[in-house]
Amino acid sequence: MNLERVEELCLRYLGQAVNPLVPVEKLHAYIVREDAEQAPSMPRLLDFLRHHAEIIVLDGPGGEDPVDAAQFAAAGFMMGPRAMVKTRVPSRAQMFAMMCEQIDEMREKLDTALESARDAKDAQFIAQVEGAIRRSEALRAKIQRLGQAPTN
Repeated sequence: MNLERVEELCLRYLGQAVNPLVPVEKLHAYIVREDAEQAPSMPRLLDFLRHHAEIIVLDGPGGEDPVDAAQFAAAGFMMGPRAMVKTRVPSRAQMFAMMCEQIDEMREKLDTALESARDAKDAQFIAQVEGAIRRSEALRAKIQRLGQAPTN
């Protein structure tokens, strides 16, 4: 494995990605597509990224979190580790906007699930989805309030 080539591919992809916070799985797939011969394994790539001076790695939910990665995946969210070039760290406003976008995406999926539950006349599932919708609305409101709070 040529680390210089891996670094070149990582920095290129992370620097050009629309969303600055890139799932490491996507980054790994890109490296494999571009240069399968030089592509490291996922654990090796993560280790490389974690020790790179220009890259930040953020881990997804852990085993003790109230909602685990499998539950997020079932809802359509990739919650594994993500990488970002330090120069692309979003502003506070951008971070809160991205969080609101993700809540909106989740809400769309919940609306679809609610429609399916109603079509199936499944009262228990309807109640669960309606509860999740209420919680997502409360979370969105909280995120918006935090995003508007002055910083010290």
